[in-house]
Amino acid sequence: MGRQMLEITRNHAWGRDYAVVLDGSTAAHWRRRAWRSGGRVEMDGRTAELRSADRGRTFELRGADGVLAEAHRSGRTWRLRHGGEEYTLERPSGFGRRSRRLLRRGDVLGTFTRTRFGRGLTAELGDLPAPAQVFAGLVVLSLWQRQDAATAAAVSAGSS
Repeated sequence: MGRQMLEITRNHAWGRDYAVVLDGSTAAHWRRRAWRSGGRVEMDGRTAELRSADRGRTFELRGADGVLAEAHRSGRTWRLRHGGEEYTLERPSGFGRRSRRLLRRGDVLGTFTRTRFGRGLTAELGDLPAPAQVFAGLVVLSLWQRQDAATAAAVSAGSS
């Protein structure tokens, strides 16, 4: 299978709803929580919940059958698990705030890049199964949103 383009884009400038598109077709919808990481994911006619736990060091995608995918922070990297496979999510360099790289067994599968104005992301992740791409993309987007919120709080605190 060739490289697939993953795009996750906010539907409206200030909204919490996102379209998850894989190779031009809608693969999922995500409704982000208002004040915390996570939210409801609808994919393939099923609903799952993306949750953050352990003070933000863990993400889980939970469906009716239990945990479908999980991610755990380990230092500067994240370890993702989906469908019996393990992946590593890392920054390409010390200054890579605007991108994240996904690896499997040390091989780079692709890079997540922020879209203009921080409204979403794009990535080409090779032959990775669609649910794993969606999960990894939502984790990356959640991390960026958390980072943006922390930056905004620091700027606000510094200006008072």
